[in-house]
Amino acid sequence: MLTLQPEIVQQYVETGQMQLIFWPVINHGNPSVAATVTLECVAQQSFEMAWDLHLLLFQNVPRLYTATRDDFINYATQVGAEQATFEACYDGGEAVELVLGLDQIRRERGIRGQPYFDVNGTVLAGTGQLLDTIAAEAE
Repeated sequence: MLTLQPEIVQQYVETGQMQLIFWPVINHGNPSVAATVTLECVAQQSFEMAWDLHLLLFQNVPRLYTATRDDFINYATQVGAEQATFEACYDGGEAVELVLGLDQIRRERGIRGQPYFDVNGTVLAGTGQLLDTIAAEAE
């Protein structure tokens, strides 16, 4: 998805033909929860910063398994998040409840891995047919 995202955003999201919605997949225990909460708290400040953070987190996946609260604060501030606002969100508990609730819905829908895409009800596992499916729906 990281390689397809710019094309999808440019051709379909920026033209108003579709929305791109990020849905968390918590499949690596507490490190996934912490990373997803970090993403949610940054997204509350700016969606653009959240996508930058998404890329930064993927670039640092091996480090996330042992990351501390301070590491996640560092990732958030690297993309421009205001630290005090981020920390209040990260420590507040509401973001944890939100991402765990979204993850439960994902599991109930039978989605066990990533990436998965829902294009107007057509659920795709992986990116193989994604652009063709989006193009067909946009017509």
